[in-house]
Amino acid sequence: MYERNYQLVRAKFREFFLPTLLMSMAINISTFVDTLIVGNTLGPVNVSAMALVAPIITFINLIYWMIGLGGSLLSAVAKAERDQEKSDMYFTLSVVILILMGVCFSALGLIFMDNLLATLTNNPQLAYLVERFLGVYFIGSPFLFFMMGIAYFIRADGLPRLSFYALLISNVVNLALDLFYILVLGMDIQGAALATISGYTVGTLFILQYFFRKERTLHFISLFRCKLSLAWDVMKLGFPPASMQLFLTVKLLFINTLILLYAGKPGLTGFSVFYYSLYIIYMFLIGTSQTMSPIVSIYFQERDYQSVWYTLKTSLKIVLLTGVVFTVVLLAFPTFLLQIFGVSNPVDLAVGVNALRILALSITGTAVTFLMLFYTQAIKQEKLSFLISISEGLILPVALAYILSGVMGINGVWLSFFLAEVGAIILIYLASRIISRKSEGELSGFFLRGSYQDVPVLDVSIKNSLDDAVGLSEKLIDFAQENGVEPQVAVRMGLAVEEMAVNIINYNPEKIEYMDILTKIEKDRITIAFKDSGTEFDPSTYTPEEEGSFESMEVLQKIAHDISYARLIGLNSTVITINRENCK
Repeated sequence: MYERNYQLVRAKFREFFLPTLLMSMAINISTFVDTLIVGNTLGPVNVSAMALVAPIITFINLIYWMIGLGGSLLSAVAKAERDQEKSDMYFTLSVVILILMGVCFSALGLIFMDNLLATLTNNPQLAYLVERFLGVYFIGSPFLFFMMGIAYFIRADGLPRLSFYALLISNVVNLALDLFYILVLGMDIQGAALATISGYTVGTLFILQYFFRKERTLHFISLFRCKLSLAWDVMKLGFPPASMQLFLTVKLLFINTLILLYAGKPGLTGFSVFYYSLYIIYMFLIGTSQTMSPIVSIYFQERDYQSVWYTLKTSLKIVLLTGVVFTVVLLAFPTFLLQIFGVSNPVDLAVGVNALRILALSITGTAVTFLMLFYTQAIKQEKLSFLISISEGLILPVALAYILSGVMGINGVWLSFFLAEVGAIILIYLASRIISRKSEGELSGFFLRGSYQDVPVLDVSIKNSLDDAVGLSEKLIDFAQENGVEPQVAVRMGLAVEEMAVNIINYNPEKIEYMDILTKIEKDRITIAFKDSGTEFDPSTYTPEEEGSFESMEVLQKIAHDISYARLIGLNSTVITINRENCK
């Protein structure tokens, strides 16, 4: 009885997972179907042009990932630290940066278009198609920056469905206009770019309703009140996972050059099919990793290590299953995959089948390293996160492709992707051992699991029941005394837990099923952390409206030396602190 059951964590993961997965699905399926439409209506040469455009798109992803993901995580952590003003500073600065970066990127892209084309290709036919696409894409890119960046904050603010609906609408509009512009109006690849930008413009207009929602907890504050140094914190935290987009940009430029050198257009077409097929795989990887990130970051900040481990295990199962399934699919049906992209030439098919079967071997490794990239960032191991990003995303694949292509030709390029994943996992293992040793027992293992070390911990879940609240109080008193807590302090702990639990139950008679209570007995103080999914309620500021109402809260306020509260990812998070010295 009174064991931790993880129902609350599981429910929160599911609540975030479906909208985040669907959000990722909306983005990635859109890109996948975009390429299918282009390949089947405009021909394989346009698929090759899409491959050349990919580095530009990944660079845009870098910016909004860095600002949106980094800023939203820091904003959530600031709220976990009970610093609402700092949380709003991160939000304000991030939105301003997203808008400025979007406008600057658009202007610079149009001004330096010729230089960009010369860097991407020296083939006149491909250069013409790339210019047609990017000319439109650059004009509308500020909408993409803003909408995708703000979506991270909205999700972290407990409104994941709003982010999902905005992306769903933008991508439905995109796909519908793809068909209209290309099939009805007879436009070329420029029609695909125009459809994409039209979709994100509509999505941006839809997502603006967030600023009129009463339940939102993030607000703009004056830039004069913001500490500009926080902008650097946003970029520093967001860069490791986002940098994979930068490294992917450089890697694609280099890999595309090697492919054209050793296999020509057939090789580039085969690689394009694999690359754009990865969007389906990344739908699950991104959905899982970005569901995990805010949950892990908040629980890790509050030192609830069992919830961190449960969330990581759940995420790991999903990405491993995804990796294995898609590896089998690509190994078994490479010809079918090429054909649905409009590839029918026998030479293109032969080169493509060989490429897909070798490249498929890297998918499961990609699933593991991708998850670890986000996990290490969430537990504030930014250096390890960056090491994963630069080694797996750039150094290992580029170095191995260069070396192996000289020995094995084009097969060496394909094989380098698999070996890069193996090498990255080995690096994570070695780095984790070093970090574990330096932490002196606080972190351990491949996944750097947190440890309470010598601090006695009672981690339980109880039902929405007054009997459970009373029973837990008795259990906590016994637990405290067994671990050397003075009797009067132990009784105070029991009373605090009972009063808080009873208040949560009375305040939410039918809205919650379970609540989690984590108690840590430290040398000078005792902390009791409550989490529940009920109606927002701050016990630290509560004052009774009439005499005799909520007596339990008045008792609790007298018992505790400090009560801190925050609304985190849609959960009430209350921490009660009792100083041991002052109770003697």
